[in-house]
Amino acid sequence: MSMPRTAGSDRPWLAWAGWLVGPIALACWHGGNLAAERPGPAGGGPLWVSESPVDDTTRLLIVVDQESRRTAIYHIDAHSGTLTLRSTRDISWDLMVSDFNAQEPRPAALQKMLQLPRAEPAR
Repeated sequence: MSMPRTAGSDRPWLAWAGWLVGPIALACWHGGNLAAERPGPAGGGPLWVSESPVDDTTRLLIVVDQESRRTAIYHIDAHSGTLTLRSTRDISWDLMVSDFNAQEPRPAALQKMLQLPRAEPAR
């Protein structure tokens, strides 16, 4: 599937991103970063959208439905404008996990360190 292009557009993937998110106004374009938060499609909650470069030919587009806590990850080919769904999932359970695949010190260790009584400095 190829995306719509506008005459003279040097960012064809941006038109595709606009088409993808439908009613979201892709506001807040600053130095190559895109962030928008607007009401989503009928029945959905507000959508959060972010994009960033992956490399010279690929852009990463992240769409999160804040109400349903679902996320979709897309790659957009900068040359052809092809949009590829890379991953989608309900992140509700992810957000309930307090410590997963973290490096030391893990959150529980930090919490324990902060709760220890502090020794008074020697006088």
